[in-house]
Amino acid sequence: MTLKAQKFFSHKITTMLVSLFAALSPLFFYAARSSSHVFLDTALFTGFSQLLFWLMLINAVFATVVAAMRWRTAAFQLQQPKWLSALGCAAFAFTVLFVIVDVCMMGVMGEESIGVLWRSMAELLPFALAYLIAAMLAFFFPSVTNRKVRIAIAVIIIIIAVLALLFMLYPPVYFDFLSDPMVIDNGESYSVVFATSAAGTGYIEYEYGGTTYKLYDEVSGRLRGSSTIHSITVPYEHLNNNTYRVGSMRVFEEYAYGGRNGRTITSGEYTFTPCTGEDVTLLCVSDWHTRTAKAKEAVSHMGEYDAVLMMGDAAPGLQYESEAAEYIVKFGGDISGGSIPIIYTRGNHETRGKYASELSEALKMDKYYYETSFGDYRFIVLDSAEDKEDSHPEYGGMVNYENYRRQMIEWLEGLESTGQKTIVLCHAPELCREEELADRGFAKLEELGASVFISGHLHSCYLDRESESFPVYVDGGHGGGDYIASKVTLSADGIRLFACNTNGDTVLDELVEWK
Repeated sequence: MTLKAQKFFSHKITTMLVSLFAALSPLFFYAARSSSHVFLDTALFTGFSQLLFWLMLINAVFATVVAAMRWRTAAFQLQQPKWLSALGCAAFAFTVLFVIVDVCMMGVMGEESIGVLWRSMAELLPFALAYLIAAMLAFFFPSVTNRKVRIAIAVIIIIIAVLALLFMLYPPVYFDFLSDPMVIDNGESYSVVFATSAAGTGYIEYEYGGTTYKLYDEVSGRLRGSSTIHSITVPYEHLNNNTYRVGSMRVFEEYAYGGRNGRTITSGEYTFTPCTGEDVTLLCVSDWHTRTAKAKEAVSHMGEYDAVLMMGDAAPGLQYESEAAEYIVKFGGDISGGSIPIIYTRGNHETRGKYASELSEALKMDKYYYETSFGDYRFIVLDSAEDKEDSHPEYGGMVNYENYRRQMIEWLEGLESTGQKTIVLCHAPELCREEELADRGFAKLEELGASVFISGHLHSCYLDRESESFPVYVDGGHGGGDYIASKVTLSADGIRLFACNTNGDTVLDELVEWK
């Protein structure tokens, strides 16, 4: 190693910067665990990501110790030994390697997973700050001899500590609604769902039959105050052709005795119009994968519609409540205005992540397969769940969807024909990944007189008139930097399927006859 290289690797600034990046590297890597670790383990070997994480932690400690020796040891201030330069070089090399790993991971994660990464980073930020402050106080601060600089550093640390405490007790978030509500037809009633920028209670107010109702988002009499998503079940007849308001009281903390609450907000008045009659126009969106802005561009070319079909795949997964709030509830509210009903069909990406098991309660949907009616038409809503075997590493041993789909098909086989014109909704066009279950399901749908099967999942737009005894329509969704939305018009003439992209260009325009 040349003298110039020795000086570089043992320089105070170099060792301090290396220790900083070495500390951030495992933080970043750990924050990416939800979206990338399983793919590393699958490509190499089980446990590789954990091994790499621990190596990053060891390197962070190693780099901090090297920096501390350089800053704290008086003998090293004038001349640094070769072994210290060698240690500094090793710390530098390992840190650069791990930073490259982090950058590569960020590159392969994809645009839609970056939001999850930042949410995870925000969770870990207090630990990172604590580590950096502790390292500074233990190793670097004592070596600062200038009194004014020492005072300045101490003041900055005190300010950071005070602000951190205040932000913990009073999160600096303006409390407001994220959007208009979304009103989901869950097959038995309406679920009025809305989201707020911080946790709080939720309620709906309306008048019906001369009585004023104020219904809360509650569980057995206890108001739910720890969620940012609020949902209240309302009978069909109470909301149809009626007006309503929603409200929320901010909740900072819930105690066994008492609590700490904030202000209460109330929305403006919404007029809700049910979907009725023979001529019905439906907006259909699927597979927006966090790209709500692009989806709304395509929707803007659709004109007016009477109801919305949300066909699933809102995000890469649901690790956090905030993802469901932003990409399902807010998006649903934006495109429905809280004034028309929505049928929500779960996508395979809503089955993934820590929050996935809480989504049904958040949306007040007991099941994701059910039947309902819009106007003169019967809708059978089915749930294809995941698209891989339950043992696939992506699911982390947390799914039992084969049995779930079997129960759904048994439920479907118990339905009887009503004589209504019938539309089937399901996220994946294959219905079930198990061939036996799919065959049984499609046979029953034919028996029930299904006229069309509307789906998404494939990120392309086409109408398949040959595969089944009824046409299968695949809604476009996101793909190739564009987004395709659909309009489904039901009338006595048949089912008009129209699709366009963000520029308003027509992608598909077909008529399907009723059975």
